Order: sequence, then C-alpha cells, then structure tokens
Amino acid sequence: MKAREKMNNINENRTDKRAPGGEKSKAELKWFILFPAVIFFLPITILAVVGWFTSADAFAIGITGFMQAVIVYGGLGLVAVIIALVLFILLIQPDTTFLQKVGRTAGILLCLAAAFFLVRPLVLDIPYLKRPEAAYLERLEFEYSRGIGDYSSDSYYLRGVDMTGERHSFEISEKRFEEGRALWGGNDFALFAKVTYLPHTSTLMTLEFMTELDAAGAELYPPSPELSNDWKNVSIQINDTVYTLPVPLAAFLNDGWVISEEDAGLSLAGAEGPYASYEWEWVSLTNDREQTVSVCAFNPTESTIPVAESTVGGVHVIYGNYDFSGTELRLPGGLMLGWSTREDVLELYGQPSDSSEAYVLTYETNDSFDLASWRLGFDDSGILDDVMVHHQSYFDKVQ
Repeated sequence: MKAREKMNNINENRTDKRAPGGEKSKAELKWFILFPAVIFFLPITILAVVGWFTSADAFAIGITGFMQAVIVYGGLGLVAVIIALVLFILLIQPDTTFLQKVGRTAGILLCLAAAFFLVRPLVLDIPYLKRPEAAYLERLEFEYSRGIGDYSSDSYYLRGVDMTGERHSFEISEKRFEEGRALWGGNDFALFAKVTYLPHTSTLMTLEFMTELDAAGAELYPPSPELSNDWKNVSIQINDTVYTLPVPLAAFLNDGWVISEEDAGLSLAGAEGPYASYEWEWVSLTNDREQTVSVCAFNPTESTIPVAESTVGGVHVIYGNYDFSGTELRLPGGLMLGWSTREDVLELYGQPSDSSEAYVLTYETNDSFDLASWRLGFDDSGILDDVMVHHQSYFDKVQ
C-alpha cells in the first residue's frame, strides 16, 4: 500500500508540473515572453541609446564627439571583422566547393579592407587629441537633414571655407546650430567660425563664432616673405607666388595660368612716337584650380605683339566669384580677400587718396608718369571683396 501511495504522489507531482498551472508551464511562458523582448526590443533599446548618445548636445563636440566616431566607425569595423571570421570558418569546411571558396575569400578580403578603412581614421586621429588642427571658416552654411523613422534623430551641420580655400564640414549639436544661425542672420550673414578639429574623422573639438578675425587668426597663416608691407611697392600674392607690377604676362603663363580662348588670339599694336598711348586690353586668365583673374595687358613696345608677349600692368579680382579666399590672394601687409576689413586697411595703409565712395578706398601715388594705385572695395559688412591694382603708364614717355 505504501509503495502504491508513493507512486501516486510521484504521478501527481508530474501531472502538476505538466498541467497548465504547473512549474514547467510557467517557465515556458516566461521564455515565451522574454524571447521576443530580447530579440526585438533589446536591439531597439540599444539603437535608441546609441542614437541619443550620438546626437545629444552634451556629447556632440570634444572628446565625447571622438567617442561617437569610435562607436560608429569602430562598431562597423567590428561587424566587418566578425563577418570575415564567419566566412573564414565556412571557408575551411571540408565540403566547400571551389566557387564557394572564391566567393568567401573575396568576402573576407572585402570585410578586412572595410574594417581597415573604418578604423584607420580613428588611429590616425589619436595624436591630434592633445593638439587638434585649428582653422577659421568663412562663407558659413548651416544645414540639417531629417532623421528616418522614429528612432533616428536629425543631423545638423556647419560648413565653411578656411583661409587656404579648403572646404570643411562638421556635425554639430542642435543647440550650437541654432546659436550660429541666429548670429549669422543677425550680422547680415557676415560671420566667422573658429574651430579646432581632428582632421581624419572631422570631429569638432571646439567651436567659437565671431564677427571679425582675431589676431591669432591673422598670425596663423603669415604671407610670403617676398610680399611687401608697403602698398606703394605694388606687389600682390596669388596663391604661393608674389607678382610685382608691371610684370611680363609670361610670368603668369609660366606659373600655369592660361589665357582664355576668346582672348588668346588678341594682338596689341605698338606705340609710335613720344607720348603715344600704349595699346591695352583686359585679358582673362584661368588655372587648373578653376580660378579666374583679370589682368590688364599692355604693349609698351613700338611693334605689334601677340597678347602672350604683353606686360601686365593691372590685376582685378572680385571676391563674389569665390575663386579666391584668404591666403589664396594677399595684398601688401598680408591683407586677405574675403577676410580683411575696411578698418584693417585703414590701420595698415593709412588714410586713402580718395574715399568719396562709401564702399571703396583708393590709394594712389602722385607720379603721373609712374602711376601706382589700389582700388579696394568692401561689402555691406566692411569685408574686403574687390581688389583692383594698377602700376603701368598709359603712354610713352619723352625719350
């Protein structure tokens, strides 16, 4: 009897565990609930946290901005390495066909290459963490792109051109975006940005908006030592070359400038006799950087010559064409097109010969036989945006 009762108790316990309210059923129900939570909700939660981290104002700039890049690029690089390992395991299986080996080998190489190029910028930027690159930006643009879906945040960007003419693009926080746009609009779109950044990941370390260039910015890119500080010297630095007028047009051509097609066939007649006027024409030059400059070509000889043999007595550059910016065009004393202000010119050159026009300063020498002049134009914000320099007599002198 006791043995039978014991067997009945065991059977009852088994029945209780298998019954709808038993322990085993409860465990299965827990796993049924946890499984979709782990599979579906955990990745969504992780993505949401990562999205918040990569878009939060507090983490957008500085070392945490670099950590964002590490998470994004490093995470993608890790995924590429994991895929490469999986493909390698499949590659060494004994039943692998030749075509499968070729495909998997190619996949491994592609994944390793992707991992290399994803991680490489992070490694290269490590030395710059203590001493990041510095730049001053003009022609600022504030742009944003909408996120896709409920779990993707909007992205905000600051773009601009530095003193060397190089374009930069940085992702910034919404707070700094709104701050910059407000200053930009409130100053008639005349706004500069001083940034420090990591060059390989374009991570922004510091950002400062300013309405005028500070002394540190002017010292960051000194002009060529061949460029005079005196405007009467009539020298101008274009890219890395200093030209002192008058100068043979051949000097420009030897530096890679090309005469435009419509001007290439021009000829200039010679000046016959004392006080005869020199023949001259404005000629357009371009280079492989897609820059354009207008030069006033003179023929100071008595014979007719092709324009390529002429003498450059004047140069005209307009900032509005955006062919030149900052260090790409420097005036005596290091003044820069698109950066220097009316006050900078007055401080360096003194009072002009003529300032009757509100947005123009004119400097001229008194020698009519050897006239040297600068005509400097400024935009509504007082930024230098038009340069015309001349140093060449218009007529033959008495012999």
